[in-house]
Amino acid sequence: MTFGYPIWLWGLFLLPLLAFFFARAEQRGAEKLQLFVAARLLPQLAGTVNRARRIFRFVLLLLVLALILVSLARPRWGYAYDEVKRKGLDLLLAVDVSRSMLSNDVQPNRLERVKLATQDLINELQGDRVGLIAFAGRAFLQAPLTIDYSAAVDSINELDTKIIPEGGTNISEAIALA
Repeated sequence: MTFGYPIWLWGLFLLPLLAFFFARAEQRGAEKLQLFVAARLLPQLAGTVNRARRIFRFVLLLLVLALILVSLARPRWGYAYDEVKRKGLDLLLAVDVSRSMLSNDVQPNRLERVKLATQDLINELQGDRVGLIAFAGRAFLQAPLTIDYSAAVDSINELDTKIIPEGGTNISEAIALA
């Protein structure tokens, strides 16, 4: 477990100090009460004060303060963020999603073959970033450059001829976007 702001954990050292001052105040209060009030009148004057309840509330207050301090320290576990320096290629794949890609001159159709080919390409990558641009009459970035290959494959699987309503094959806009 690591902490984002461990400086807040120093506040936990103040909690025993608060407990000491509370115990001292309780003791002095009891001494002063015995000093000024006769012993036979003490049960009538302080009969409704429940010391156990006061101590319990104070312990709960200390526990809440401890939890607040720990939460302010922002505990982290499960993931470690490391800066990774990689030298690889940045690949932006431009895929035509116009209606002409539904042609059956290759099986099952052109669009499905492109999806399979790009998935095969992505499966061969190691350390390279890959992104996806879909284009027809216009070009749109479908997936930004990433090393998360499964996200890129998911974006490729989402490709359809209906995602860009404007017809045509404007490859120049896709190249400009890349």
